[in-house]
Amino acid sequence: MVTNRTIAPYYTLLILILLMGAPSAAFAHIPCVAAADGTPVADSLHSDSLHSDSAVVDSAALSGAAEPKKKRNFFVRLLRAFDDTDPDYIVPNYYNYTVMAQNTNFFQLYRIKASDAQGNSQTLEMAPEPSFKVGPYFGWRWLFLGYTFDVANHGGVAKSQEMSLSLYSSMIGVDLVYVKNDGQFTIRRARGFGDDVARAVEGSKFSGIDSYTSSVNVYYVFNHRRFSYPAAYAQSTVQRRSQGSWVLGLCYSHNRMEMDYRRLPSALITPIDNEGHTPLIDEMKVERTDYKSYTISGGYAYNWVFAPKWLFSISATPAFGLRHSKGERMNTDDLWVSMKRFNFDFIGRVGLVWNNSKYFAGLSAVTHIYDYKKEGYSLSNMVNYVNVYVGFMFARKSQYRHR
Repeated sequence: MVTNRTIAPYYTLLILILLMGAPSAAFAHIPCVAAADGTPVADSLHSDSLHSDSAVVDSAALSGAAEPKKKRNFFVRLLRAFDDTDPDYIVPNYYNYTVMAQNTNFFQLYRIKASDAQGNSQTLEMAPEPSFKVGPYFGWRWLFLGYTFDVANHGGVAKSQEMSLSLYSSMIGVDLVYVKNDGQFTIRRARGFGDDVARAVEGSKFSGIDSYTSSVNVYYVFNHRRFSYPAAYAQSTVQRRSQGSWVLGLCYSHNRMEMDYRRLPSALITPIDNEGHTPLIDEMKVERTDYKSYTISGGYAYNWVFAPKWLFSISATPAFGLRHSKGERMNTDDLWVSMKRFNFDFIGRVGLVWNNSKYFAGLSAVTHIYDYKKEGYSLSNMVNYVNVYVGFMFARKSQYRHR
């Protein structure tokens, strides 16, 4: 059934924090966003404790002995380093609380393509029902909670679940994706079957797919002191001047798709001759694809401040690495000479934001593409999120009250 409650990603985040057992103050310096609904999690670049390093002098100092400066906890110093930024380029968040309304749209597309020995090529594009969610959010520093309603489902029952959680800090970012579909798909496009067959099947419903996608992407932003992902996708900072950065990351994904081609529209599977040939070639009749990939991602991101308070952000990070299919034996003898085992994925982001440090509005889109190829057959899985939001912040932090 559809997971209309988007509070689940935040419970996941809280559980992770409790399990790690880190001081809550340390996590208060990681701006993040739960992208299942594109929820920005605002936080300040500095807290009251940032100014606690001044030398402490007691009565012993009057006699020439000064008390040694206390060292911060290693994890506190490390997490604060994640948001070490150049104030000439990045403005921190001045407020404790945020209220926001958001619309989140989820859209997934599968593209299956195959060719036979005679050179005939066919393509089918199929998509589950998209989701259209709206709801309110309330945030305190780094923690954001909200509830959204799937207005596109109109109270019906669908057999799909999806969740996306993105954590943004200036230095490090994390993307988590989970999608499961075993409901009704729509055939969006059919190519290589002839015009008559294409017209007959495009727009048809198909309930013969059971699919699963999960992935984790962790990346490092090289120019993190002057370039801010949170400014574009979490609204927890403001990019003051245009700047870009190279991005390097590690990705893991698991994709599975089972397709009962016998349930496709009759125009695709009805025999057209006495030998039993169907319009759908045999190379398209792959009933199960199940693989894991381990990749290194690298790309470039750019924040363009084209007018005061306005920001346009775009980034592209292709990923290249090793794929392992279920039931496939890894052979080190041909591992580095066979391109059949290598995998190419892609993550893209684009955002447009207006933010005057108190009020903000904008839209963002994040796309994950998982690509599988073998001789004569390919499967592409595209997972897309689009968010539109508007909100404001209030209750200035004590260190910014006189600004």
